[in-house]
Amino acid sequence: MSNPNPPEFLPFGEASLFSALSDASCSSADVARQPRPQYLYRYLNELGARTIIVESEYTDRDYLDDYANYYVRCFELYKRQCKRLHFFALDISADQLLSVLVKGGDPGRLVENYLGFVVARPLPYAVIGRTVLRTYPDDGGRRSYPCTKTYTANLYGLDLSCTSLAFQEQDTVLAACATVALWCCFQKTADLFETRTPTPAEITQAANTNIHYGRPIPSRGLMVQQICTAIRHVGLEPELFEVNEDTALSSLMYAYARMQLPVILGVDVEGVGGHALAVCGFSRRPDRALRQEIAGSEFCIPMTGLRIDEFYAHDDQIGPFSRLVVHPSASSGERVLPIWFDGSWQDATTGQFRRLLPTVVIVPVYNKIRVTFTDIQEWLTRVHGALSLVLPTDEMIEWDVFLTTSNEMKRELRQEVSEDTVRHEAVLLRPHPRFVWRSVLRVGGTDVLELLADATGIGHAMPMYWVFWKDDVVRSRLAKHVRTSTLEGTLRSMLGERLYDFLLVWTKSPSPPPA
Repeated sequence: MSNPNPPEFLPFGEASLFSALSDASCSSADVARQPRPQYLYRYLNELGARTIIVESEYTDRDYLDDYANYYVRCFELYKRQCKRLHFFALDISADQLLSVLVKGGDPGRLVENYLGFVVARPLPYAVIGRTVLRTYPDDGGRRSYPCTKTYTANLYGLDLSCTSLAFQEQDTVLAACATVALWCCFQKTADLFETRTPTPAEITQAANTNIHYGRPIPSRGLMVQQICTAIRHVGLEPELFEVNEDTALSSLMYAYARMQLPVILGVDVEGVGGHALAVCGFSRRPDRALRQEIAGSEFCIPMTGLRIDEFYAHDDQIGPFSRLVVHPSASSGERVLPIWFDGSWQDATTGQFRRLLPTVVIVPVYNKIRVTFTDIQEWLTRVHGALSLVLPTDEMIEWDVFLTTSNEMKRELRQEVSEDTVRHEAVLLRPHPRFVWRSVLRVGGTDVLELLADATGIGHAMPMYWVFWKDDVVRSRLAKHVRTSTLEGTLRSMLGERLYDFLLVWTKSPSPPPA
């Protein structure tokens, strides 16, 4: 008996991609006019896609939930099944695939050259459903995509894997941009914190349980309060940062993304309005991309954000891993912004790209993560003031501040080569809080010290608990200044009693104090 729904094999190209995404509800010409499919073509073309294999009848969990909540009740008959498009960076024929599936051929080349998949929804618009595609190469370590996970797709019994973060296009009936941004974030938080991965329809309904001025479906968009409600619904807490001129925005987003935790960035798209994206990657240059990270009059310690020239975000109006180029301070009406972004939002009339002006950052965190990035930044500002007495002024100084877990920290430390085995052993064998803020001070690219802070503690109660010295010259110089009677009053006032006493103990000896 012949297969009634055989897979379709297409050579990758613009026309074949748009045709594969099309359906009776949306022709290939209609698909071609939409910006998201155009973006996907450019993205896959740069990844080297050469073959598309189309599963013609595929049941997708997220679309099925949308279908049950809305489309099944429509007068027009919408299909309940989707298509799933698989992409490979090599030429594949039906005979070659059957050789692997039926005759026990070696699947190695298929597995190695798998680029991911796109679910095509049978809708008259927003055809791009659940999408999992490889990231761009790291470009020598410049690009980093920490907020990804491994997805497995089963193609007729053949397991194919792809490291990515799932994306989908906004369905204006059941999901707004913030809903999709949340959905993308929850893909990863489920791995990090063992929480749920709700569908877009579930997120929209959860967001409207407390605050809404109309019906939840069709969705007209989510407010900040509703985003926070949806985050609490999955068992997490929303860490909210309103962006002002003194917000170290690049370092803030990096600090959480480095932990593999995507963040929701709220922006005003010039000439369009509010929008939300899921930030899941960044680019770090070896030199500084910014002269300063904030625009206000406050002092800001030099952090990794100064070297970040791009972020990568899932933008439901553009596509997965879309580029956000970082630009220095700008004004928007009466607001002064620390930075702004140049994305892919284009004015159809002028052809100019619209500025993305940041307004808010919302991080979905585990409820035991109580100490925030800004808490740590405040404590490090005091420490930096004391260290400035002994650090060289002609070298690039940088604080690398990021959230992590104690298990991940120990994995990284165990892989480091250290001549000081006593201190290395002390950190590895000591119990630590489940979540830790790591603050590494680098001078001229060389690690000088590392401060550990309890992320589960109290931000205003001096959360730092460990110093890992990597330069005894700096330690001994700081010890001398801390103990100088003429400076004691000044340093106590600058640092506060608890931080002064903490540094007093930790600068006495290169060996750590007893636990």
